[in-house]
Amino acid sequence: MNLIYKFFLIGIIGFFSMQINATDISNHDVGDNEIFKKSGSWFSLFKTAKDTVHWTSVRDTPFPNEGWQIKRKELILLSGRKGGDIITKRKYADFELKLEFKMTRLVNSGVKYFVHQMKNNENERIEWIGFEYQIIDDFHQNEIQGFDDDKGSTAALYLLYAPDKNKKLKPLGTWNSLRIRVQGNKVEHWLNGERVVSVDVDSQEFKNRVQGTKFKKYGDFGKKRDGHILLQDHGDQVHYRNIMIKEL
Repeated sequence: MNLIYKFFLIGIIGFFSMQINATDISNHDVGDNEIFKKSGSWFSLFKTAKDTVHWTSVRDTPFPNEGWQIKRKELILLSGRKGGDIITKRKYADFELKLEFKMTRLVNSGVKYFVHQMKNNENERIEWIGFEYQIIDDFHQNEIQGFDDDKGSTAALYLLYAPDKNKKLKPLGTWNSLRIRVQGNKVEHWLNGERVVSVDVDSQEFKNRVQGTKFKKYGDFGKKRDGHILLQDHGDQVHYRNIMIKEL
């Protein structure tokens, strides 16, 4: 067998080997995050329009066809409550979630996690409930004035823990970075690279605080260690981009 023929055969074998590997990867259900769980890598929940496959409406429908807009690699919640809340199709336990958000004037919204359907013991209704990283216009929104110790301000663990008083919230119309880290019984909220909330959710202090809020109506609140991620439609416009998650 001459040298040229040997190189020709090696090239053909290599080509088909690459095709087989490519087929294996393309047929893998990346939506299940299996590849990323093994490597501990960051996984995109939203960077482009195709990533809406990871989300669904809480109204038992696919991703909303109104109320949410995708523009310039941004996921934009429009005002008017036409879209409703959206949640991840998967539940997550120990994880880090990071994203960027941009607020509009008087916005009131939030990013929720450990989200489950829970029974409201006062009216017997089933509702989507979880922990909330508050997003609100601290600069103009009068609603936050009614909360004790800024427990309703941006980056708060809503109604339960206020963020650090020295938090650095950027002005309206500019991008802020959010990070939520949960591992075991530890919950952390980060804003623009700084940790502003740190909580032991197994502590008696946490349980006592829950009993002082509306969340006491939900018997399972604070007991779940996994759940969906939820972007809240509270009627106000919010911009999101680069939504990434890493399982720990």
